[in-house]
Amino acid sequence: MKPVTFLVALTTIAVVLSTVSANPYGGWQPIENIHTYRIQEIAKFAVRMHNWENNFKDPLRLVSIRRGLVQVVDGMNYKLDVMVAEGNRLDSKGSLYRTEVNVRLGAMELIFFTRIVKGLN
Repeated sequence: MKPVTFLVALTTIAVVLSTVSANPYGGWQPIENIHTYRIQEIAKFAVRMHNWENNFKDPLRLVSIRRGLVQVVDGMNYKLDVMVAEGNRLDSKGSLYRTEVNVRLGAMELIFFTRIVKGLN
């Protein structure tokens, strides 16, 4: 069982390091591919947590990820600019939000979720 756990840990480290530029430790680095499954899941988590913290009043829906940064710390910090639709209607106006999520040992924590620009389409 330990060799499998070790292999999973090495694979996770390799995937994380492949998303950042050279010398990734400490500073914020651009995420080279914001369309990976991992980044999509982090963005979805941020939107879900924001909705939960607001008791699902006027829920937001993830539309796309516009930009991403990553910081290697004790775990990983992800700062994402996400486009979200407000409400459940398909024609609802979207807004741009900035969010930060800390990922450590598989657990995610929403640090902040703030609107940057309101009423975009």
